[in-house]
Amino acid sequence: MPDLMTAILFEKKERVLVVRRRVAPFAGQYVLPLVRVGAQEAAEEAMRRHAREQFGLTLEPDTEAFVETVYLSEGEAQYVANIFRAPLPAGPMRFNAEGDYDDARWCAAADLDAIEMPPDMRIPLAKILTDPESLHELDWDAMGKELTAQAVPLAERAAAVGAQPAAPETPAPDNKAGWDTIAKSYQEETYGDRDAGRLKWSWGLFEDDLRILDDVRGKRALILGCGGGQDVVALSMMGAIAVGVDFSAKQLEYARKYLLHHPTDNASFVEGNIEELSRFDDESFDLAVAIHSFGHVEHADVAIAEAARVLKPGGALAFSVQHPFHHLRDSAAPYGIIRPYWTSTFDWRWQFENGAGADFRAYPHTLQQWFDMLTGAGFTVERIVEPQQTRITGDDAKHLDARLAQLAPYALIMKARKR
Repeated sequence: MPDLMTAILFEKKERVLVVRRRVAPFAGQYVLPLVRVGAQEAAEEAMRRHAREQFGLTLEPDTEAFVETVYLSEGEAQYVANIFRAPLPAGPMRFNAEGDYDDARWCAAADLDAIEMPPDMRIPLAKILTDPESLHELDWDAMGKELTAQAVPLAERAAAVGAQPAAPETPAPDNKAGWDTIAKSYQEETYGDRDAGRLKWSWGLFEDDLRILDDVRGKRALILGCGGGQDVVALSMMGAIAVGVDFSAKQLEYARKYLLHHPTDNASFVEGNIEELSRFDDESFDLAVAIHSFGHVEHADVAIAEAARVLKPGGALAFSVQHPFHHLRDSAAPYGIIRPYWTSTFDWRWQFENGAGADFRAYPHTLQQWFDMLTGAGFTVERIVEPQQTRITGDDAKHLDARLAQLAPYALIMKARKR
C-alpha cells in the first residue's frame, strides 16, 4: 500500500516554495514541502506540524485548501501525496538548518525545468502555476508511461544515453565565507554572552561538569577554531595563557569585543587556518582545544598533525565534534538512517530567525578515522566521551530534539596525549 503524504503549497508573487530534501524519499531532489502523515493524524494536521517544525510557521486551522493528489514513486516505494494550498503567515520564515531540507527557493513555472524534481511532481506543479483549472482534466493513466521513462535522475539519464556531458559538480560551499556571513546572527541568536566564563564543549555540556582537561593553571593553551572567543576567555579565566585561532575575521571581530566585556590578561587572538599553524613554534603549547571546529575543515588529519607539532611532549589535545551517528539520521521521528556511516562530505544550510543564512560543507569522520588520525599523528587516546544530553534547559534546549537525545549522542569528545 502506498504511503500517505501531505505536500504544502506556499505561494508568493506567482512563485511556489520548493525545497531540496536531504532525507529519503527523494533525497537530493527538489519537491514541495513534503511529510508523511502519521497513523493517528489527518493530512491537514501533518501539514501544520511540518510547517512548524521545518519553517517555524504557525498555520491557522481550516485555512488550507485541497489542490490536487499526486502519485509519486522511488524505486519500489509508492507514495500518494495530497497537495494543500496554505496561506503564508506574516513574519519571517525560520528555516530549520538541521531539518529535512538543505535548500529552499521560490520558483516560477519557467524555473522548474532547471532543477532536479520528480517528474510526477513537476508536471502537476507546472499546471498549478500556469493552468490550475485544467488540473483535474489530466489523464494520469496516459501520463504514466511518460513519467516512468522520466523518473530516472537527470545525471544518470544523461550518462546512460551519452546525450550530453554530466553537469559539473556543484562547487563546495566556502565555510570561511559562511562563518563571516552568519557571525553576527550566530552570536546574537545562538551563543553570544550566554554561559560566559564556562568552557562549553557542546549544547549543555561544560568542562566544570565533564572534567575533560587537566589543571590548566599556568599552561599555554591553543584554541583551534575559537570563533567568538568564548572558549579562549573561559580557559584564561581558568588560569591558562590562551591563544585563539580562527579563519573568520567577523568571528574574531566579535571575539575582541567579547574580551573587552570579559577582560582577562591572558587571552589573545590571531586570524589563521587551523590546518596551517606555521606562525607557532614547535613544542610551544601545553594544551590544544578544538570545540566543534574539526568538522568544518577539509583536512582534519592535517589540523591534528599541526596540533601535535606545536604541543610539547605530554601535551594534551581535546576536541568535540558532532557524533558520527548524528550525521546519519533523519531529524524527525522515527529517526531513520538517511546517509551511509562512511559519508565523507555533505552540504547543508544554516538559517537564522532574522533571515540571515549561509551554506556549509561538513566533513564527518567515523570513530575509527578519528582514532587513526590521532594515533597516526603521535597521540595516545586517553578518553572518549559520548554524553547523553537529556537534561538540557534554556537556550541550549532549542538546538536538540529531546526525544532524539534519549536515543543517540549528539556530541563526541576525545582527549589524547602527545607521546
